[in-house]
Amino acid sequence: MHSRAAVSVTRGTYALAFGLALVSAGFAETGTFSYFSPAFEHASAAESTATREQEWIVSEIAGSMLNIAAYAGRFEPGDAFQVRNVSTEPTGAQRFRLTRRVEEYTITTDRPWTPDAYVRMARSLMADGAGLSVTEDLGVDRVVDGAAPQALSRLLQNHPRSAAAHERAAFLIGLSVQKRATASPALDVRSALCRMTAHLAIARAVHPGARTKDGRSAEQLLSSLAARESDRVSAPPAAADHPQFWVIEQ
Repeated sequence: MHSRAAVSVTRGTYALAFGLALVSAGFAETGTFSYFSPAFEHASAAESTATREQEWIVSEIAGSMLNIAAYAGRFEPGDAFQVRNVSTEPTGAQRFRLTRRVEEYTITTDRPWTPDAYVRMARSLMADGAGLSVTEDLGVDRVVDGAAPQALSRLLQNHPRSAAAHERAAFLIGLSVQKRATASPALDVRSALCRMTAHLAIARAVHPGARTKDGRSAEQLLSSLAARESDRVSAPPAAADHPQFWVIEQ
């Protein structure tokens, strides 16, 4: 069993935070990654828009995971990744390439909000040093269950390697989004789904075993909310020119 004490890092220009402000859950991620759509001379406008949307989704998820890893490992995220949809598999799954300096990751999935597709990358980002092992912080598992947003925010800040805390965060985001989406069917929930996916991928990376009750419930919420978006294809939201805190109000 491993336990890690609270880490303290400078919250510089990338404004790293695990913000569960009052009734919310999220962290700074905008501006960490960039996506680049390939040129499609013969592609329809709908196909081009769908590709850009998928690249943006992958970039949001990957950027969130990088920020979590930076907080846990006390390092600066540094240069942005470039994200590109490079091919379509025979199964219909899309292959995305993420590159940054000498780093390169590949994500292959037919549904971008699928935590399993990002676990390998999450494990690499959360790895202990240059090795392949990933330390899990079990010191707070007993107090995560039922934690309110404010308390969970502190737990995530002090224990970013707690799988249970990440699963709880994903669950709270899902509950908040479900409530708001029910009241406002046109609500754009894509950014929230990206954060849920990132939390769940990190949780699986640090703890490959059985899910907690929160984790199972979060996965069900994510699947349901993602299905809501499956028939919608729209361009990515306008990118901010600086990192910002994401807040989901109930």
